[in-house]
Amino acid sequence: MRKTLTTSGAALTLALVLTGCSGPGVDSVELNNEPEPGTAPSVTFETPLNAEEAGAKELREGDGEELAEGDTILLQAALFKGSDGTSIGETYSRGAGQVLQLEQGLQESIPEMYEALVGAKQGAIIAYSSPETAGAAGDESTSVEVYEVVRKIPTEIEGDMQDSPRDLPEVTENDEGVPAVAEPEGDAPKKLVSEYLIEGDGKEVAEGDTVIAHYVGVKWSDGETFDSSYENGAPASFPLDNVIEGWQEGLEGKKEGSRVILSVPVGQAYGTEKDLGEDSDYPAGSLLFVVDILAAVDTPEAPAEDEPSASPSPSATGDESSASPSPSATEE
Repeated sequence: MRKTLTTSGAALTLALVLTGCSGPGVDSVELNNEPEPGTAPSVTFETPLNAEEAGAKELREGDGEELAEGDTILLQAALFKGSDGTSIGETYSRGAGQVLQLEQGLQESIPEMYEALVGAKQGAIIAYSSPETAGAAGDESTSVEVYEVVRKIPTEIEGDMQDSPRDLPEVTENDEGVPAVAEPEGDAPKKLVSEYLIEGDGKEVAEGDTVIAHYVGVKWSDGETFDSSYENGAPASFPLDNVIEGWQEGLEGKKEGSRVILSVPVGQAYGTEKDLGEDSDYPAGSLLFVVDILAAVDTPEAPAEDEPSASPSPSATGDESSASPSPSATEE
């Protein structure tokens, strides 16, 4: 199976799409325990929960840096059925989490969550429910979404950019700091090249870390951009174990706050045209990337047995079930 570079944004992305004022539906949600770092929380709430209007509630106050308008943050999520409190899934065991920007679009579409996040501190755990967070077909309850603010993420790399290594194309940037790669000339290097264009001073990326990064990817053959997190609108978040080999090897050991140029030979990228076939969505041949390493965090190990659960309050009935997580990076 071939690993993709970008996140899929699959099932456990933010489902927040409402307007309205804080309502009674989420008021009964309480944190059931103090979760271990990297472990999904357990919550208790009255069932069936049926939010008549959108509402957000801080379940745990954070103790880190305060969040402000315009910040970019990394969230982890756990979702629970409103009908009986059983788990729908979580992102913790997949590592990648969700990158969210506290900007006008969020404020307009989900004002309750925006207001709960702005002014909260890193480490906060927030519950959300609304008429739009519906359960399964035929289930009239509304699900409960629980989000943990893992950390605030820098949005740009600081420092003067060095020239590209010999035989690699020139890299410039526009006024917004978005890197642009000149069309490559000559043959691509046969071995992986990973060099700093800007060397940061943060911690080194460790094997298997979850990396939050902005990047631009171009084909060596013609310089065409085939992928860009800038065009996607937000940094990408991915466990390093779940990306192409050239990224795994090329980013490990590099420092947070760095801009790195990667020349990835075909054997450490997606493969040849023959390997991929005519209808592949992935680029064939050698590739070149410019990667801004905004942050790196530990990737939690998937729990062996115990899964996050929600227990109904004593006034209701229900049971527990294991989570059914969705990946933040997909494989083919």
